[in-house]
Amino acid sequence: MTIYDVSPPDTNTLIPAINAASTPWESHFLFRGERHIYNRIAYNNRAERAVEIPLAFAFLASRRQHVPILEVGNVLRHYENGLSDALEVRHRHIVDKFERAEGIDNIDILELEVQEKYQTIISISTMEHIGQNCAPTGQFGARNLKTDLEAPLKAIARIYDLLAPDGKAFLTVPFGRLIDGGWYIQFSLDYLELLTSKYGIPRDALSIGYLKQVAFERQGSNPRQRWLEVAADDLKNVYYDTLRGGARAIAVLELNKLPQAFGLNLEQPPTSLPYAGSPPIKILFFAAGLLRRGIQRPGR
Repeated sequence: MTIYDVSPPDTNTLIPAINAASTPWESHFLFRGERHIYNRIAYNNRAERAVEIPLAFAFLASRRQHVPILEVGNVLRHYENGLSDALEVRHRHIVDKFERAEGIDNIDILELEVQEKYQTIISISTMEHIGQNCAPTGQFGARNLKTDLEAPLKAIARIYDLLAPDGKAFLTVPFGRLIDGGWYIQFSLDYLELLTSKYGIPRDALSIGYLKQVAFERQGSNPRQRWLEVAADDLKNVYYDTLRGGARAIAVLELNKLPQAFGLNLEQPPTSLPYAGSPPIKILFFAAGLLRRGIQRPGR
């Protein structure tokens, strides 16, 4: 498993800034030596979408000749425009268990059966919700579901299984302290380690990089933000931002399907890990989500 390590950022940059007049906002961020423009499309752009969307489209642009393409979770449609057509990145199979719209197959990725494996798979902030309870807003997920804390890992293993030889997958997940948030799992390094040690993804097939939000404007919709590439150890105590409804840090996973045989085995007992979170906190999360849903305008 390749982990892209970087020098830790100046600690003075780690406190989120709220004074827009004094903060040096930039139009771009750096990731793995490449410069990317922040997403400024307002739809659901309060946190990690600022960096996930440009990274996702850059990946798809590099893979436009590598078809068929699968997207797990209907995310990128909300950010597509004429540029997507020019880059030929619209034509893909989309599966989303809960979101209903034309061209989307409503099926669980763990139950997806295919005749032809995929050259390219992408999933943006979706893995963490698989096998968990419904979202606080009630917009997706199953109510009163008996959750499987390792279902996100099983889904990633399934994605690796669905790749054709030499195929590539690009995934983003919230990262920091390991959290059972009821409707999501925030990944940690120990949790990610199970992908190779327990679910059999070859270490050489997986590479991971990390980004942390270090500043944002105090406004509910489409705030300007600053994100820095950091090392995993700098994120071990980072919590999910429940109030704002987004991640404070993400892991960016890339899978490269190796020629060696892969045996998918999802019927395994759970591993004991120190998940943060408790029933009272989850109830508070759901109440906050319902309140936010009541006052939120469409597209915010």
